[in-house]
Amino acid sequence: MKRTFRLFSLIVLTMSLILTIFTLSFAQKAYDVAVLLPGAVEFFSVQRIGIDKAGKDFGLNITYADAEWDAGKQLSQVENFIIKKVDAIMLCAADNIALLPAVKLCNDAKIPLITFTNCLGTDPEGKYPGVISYIGRTEIGAGIIQAEMAEKILGEKGGNIVLIEGSPGTASQRMREEGFMQVAQKHPNWTIVEKRPIEGWTKEGALDFMEAFLQSGRPVDLVSCQWWSGAIAAAMALENAGITNVPVTGLEYAKELIPYIQDGRVTASTYFSVIEEGYKAVEITAKFLKGEEVPQLVEIKHIIVTKDNVDEFEPEM
Repeated sequence: MKRTFRLFSLIVLTMSLILTIFTLSFAQKAYDVAVLLPGAVEFFSVQRIGIDKAGKDFGLNITYADAEWDAGKQLSQVENFIIKKVDAIMLCAADNIALLPAVKLCNDAKIPLITFTNCLGTDPEGKYPGVISYIGRTEIGAGIIQAEMAEKILGEKGGNIVLIEGSPGTASQRMREEGFMQVAQKHPNWTIVEKRPIEGWTKEGALDFMEAFLQSGRPVDLVSCQWWSGAIAAAMALENAGITNVPVTGLEYAKELIPYIQDGRVTASTYFSVIEEGYKAVEITAKFLKGEEVPQLVEIKHIIVTKDNVDEFEPEM
């Protein structure tokens, strides 16, 4: 009887140990997550700080891929990570329409798809059926803020506006323009002189365009840019041409931008935490993988920055 009891106790103890080991192993599972970026610009270098930190905090193995602003290449990267059977794919789309097939690919493979910064589709809140969550700013909202800055500068008199936009075909470029034009339609005294997308969101491209535009002699009362270094480029071109009475606005914030705002060469831009956006994207992914409910939208808010409040914000770029 004692021998039977001892054997039973040994079996129970063994089963308990196995269960404990299994539970600990499951709890400590390191998920493999693919992070697909659209191209190499400083914005994403900074954002990776937040992504990497969150990856460590939440126990995720992060693998990056850079599409070099090629939507076809990025879709192939999605397919490759599906073949590798990663646990989740975080996608910052090189093109919000061309990357839509990624949704079905991920859904068919039962791999959760989370979008961040550049969403899929045209929903103003970045939501799309089959996408678990979108983390970032609403891009149409960014364009609306861009237009609200124009309203404050131009007032009732209106004027001629040059729009310097980001890389053509990206969700940010398309939807920021859409948001801006929603407001512009309410102002019949606004004239959009030119809308110019700049490949790769480069300062050099924006500078070349603005210099050529000024040489054309066409009138301009405001230069409104979809990103901060585009605003610096416009300010440089105006300064080089000896023009001091044309306001320039941008979106987003960087250390290099501060003196331009302080001395009025750039009238206004916006602040939000790029690092927070990357961190939140990984946090939401980790929560979903661990069985928690997550919202369809986690919005990162813009704040307008002018020379009156520029000292209140610490740049991340």
